Amino acid sequence: MIAIFDPITIGDLKLRNRIVMGPMTRARAADDGTPTDLMVEYYSQRASAGLVTTEGVYPSVDGKGYFSTPGIETEAQTTAWKKVTDAVHARGGHIFLQMMHCGRVGHSANKPSHADHIAPSAIQAAAPILIPGMTMEPMSLPRALSTDEVVGLLDRFERAAENAKAAGFDGVELHAASGYLPNQFLATNTNQRDDRYGGSSENRIRFVIEAIERIATVFGAHRTSIKLAPGIAYNDIHDEDIDETYGLLLRKLDRMGLAYLSFQTSLNYASLNDGSAVTLSGPKDIDEIDRVYPYAFMRANWSGVLVASGDLTFELASAALQKGAADMFVFGRAYISNPDLRERMEKAVELALPDRMTFYGGDARGYTDYPTS
Repeated sequence: MIAIFDPITIGDLKLRNRIVMGPMTRARAADDGTPTDLMVEYYSQRASAGLVTTEGVYPSVDGKGYFSTPGIETEAQTTAWKKVTDAVHARGGHIFLQMMHCGRVGHSANKPSHADHIAPSAIQAAAPILIPGMTMEPMSLPRALSTDEVVGLLDRFERAAENAKAAGFDGVELHAASGYLPNQFLATNTNQRDDRYGGSSENRIRFVIEAIERIATVFGAHRTSIKLAPGIAYNDIHDEDIDETYGLLLRKLDRMGLAYLSFQTSLNYASLNDGSAVTLSGPKDIDEIDRVYPYAFMRANWSGVLVASGDLTFELASAALQKGAADMFVFGRAYISNPDLRERMEKAVELALPDRMTFYGGDARGYTDYPTS
């Protein structure tokens, strides 16, 4: 019987287990977006996961939406990330960079004064965002990209992939969920364009396909992946044609030979955006797997390695694996307070609970000081 502790191959990488450390914005980077030595320790502590995925990393400073988040744009950022990947590899782990351009999701207080605030269309997100000082403010109004600027942005995605390769990452995951820029191109409420990147589903998926192609040019498709979240309204994202849009997108992606597809089950949009406790409406037991969108939808439209996330427990992930609902499983908050999560799961040791007050920003407290079992 297959277990989540068993190895799996994605592309040409053999991972030692099917547990994924989920991307989490912990806001510990330097002001210029350079990863810190504290981040080196944080990621290396969790290297026993089958795959470590980084927090969202902006490909260019116009994609920075949150304070104290890292980039992969400059030589200094690239050099600092090399220390992270070296530390993870030294412990036998594999690590993908999650490329995250926030687009309209952001606030001017969270980025340098010279940084632009851009999106597919000039539509402000009806959601608050955390800014320095730990207060919530309305998001800034973005400027719409011209067609030529979209192409220029894709150039920056490709350069960021080149930097990620130079930094020693094993691959790249494009964040096309959670209301960020690629998701904004996909969704009908955020994409009101009338050029080749807007209008029909075929046009609205174009940016995502081209971004994946640019990354794959650098890493190869077998080291390129994507995260999607159809139906999730987080960061004021809505799509009137979910099945049509994502069905078409998935079928095109499926032919590209990507390393994996990561997806998230439905979120309680209001509780996340107002800063209160996260509530997930994902499956609560294995009998719900086939009924919770989008498990079955993903399996119907994707033939490769499928990575599931959404408030999973070890028991639910194990049962979902036996049922064939997904191949790998993402754990996020559990990895905050359990750097040895894989070992604790394997030994059936009780998990430590995270301190929400130290989730974002700060120092080692609530970041690298959680003990191992």
